[in-house]
Amino acid sequence: MKKRKIQVTIITGFLGAGKTTFINHLLTKYFDIQFALVENEFGDVAIDTQLIKGVDASQMFELKKGCICCTIADEYELVLQELAERFPHVEHLLIETTGVAEPASVIRPFFSDENLKELYTYNGTICLVDALNFSTQPEKEISVKQIVTADLVLINKSEKIGDDEVEEFIQTINKINPFAGIQLTWKNDLSDKVEIVPLQKKTRSAFDFLQFNTGHLKLESQTITFEKPLHKDSFQQWLSYNMDVYKNEIYRVKGILIFDNEPYEYILQGVAGSYEMEESDNFAALSAQSTIVLIGKLQGVQINKEMVEQY
Repeated sequence: MKKRKIQVTIITGFLGAGKTTFINHLLTKYFDIQFALVENEFGDVAIDTQLIKGVDASQMFELKKGCICCTIADEYELVLQELAERFPHVEHLLIETTGVAEPASVIRPFFSDENLKELYTYNGTICLVDALNFSTQPEKEISVKQIVTADLVLINKSEKIGDDEVEEFIQTINKINPFAGIQLTWKNDLSDKVEIVPLQKKTRSAFDFLQFNTGHLKLESQTITFEKPLHKDSFQQWLSYNMDVYKNEIYRVKGILIFDNEPYEYILQGVAGSYEMEESDNFAALSAQSTIVLIGKLQGVQINKEMVEQY
């Protein structure tokens, strides 16, 4: 019997749009589907992979220190082949791109590589757009490319803007990509209305993804680690100060934090000069270190972590 091909869905969206949170909601909704996940992170520390729940750890593949769309394209295609061979029971593959990736280059191998065409069938691309920060977001060109390649656009954080702005936003998305479905989503309701199969309103072919140039934004990542548990108030003052001072340079901040006298880890998520911290379900190990990843144009960014460590 011919083996059934694995469905592939690409999850894209600019830094801080809510991709990882959406994937967690999706895994909860479709708990009866055997998923695998390829997680592409910008930087050398995999924060997002640690936040994913609902996929067996052995079926999560991390691609770090580069973007699939250019610097690690060969590694990406080898991982896809290995995944299909090692996990024949997998029904659906989710690929989360970095927030600065051009999705066309991530999608193209499923149409151009003969080996992958035998193993996978392309289901479509979901693009999350940050309604709150889209209008002031830097590097708008990459966001537009992400929307253009999408079969479904989720206007996330839509509860934080007015009805008139929502309507205007929908019109903007329709002008960029008239073939994509559009849905409004918010933090606590990211997947309830999303039907993952099928996604394509317009049947795609290799020609849909040929016009895009390979490459990604010339951004940097910086990792800051703290070996000892942090004083929560002091840390927040320190972070708020730096996020304000460098709000034009730091596009995205994320991390996993250990605080004094707090039994659980905290998840840090931030974009456009603001951030939030949320208690996770994982117990805080006293021996564990806190890790923060900054992404942006960081050449002039100088952050003194000793100001936090001295407390």
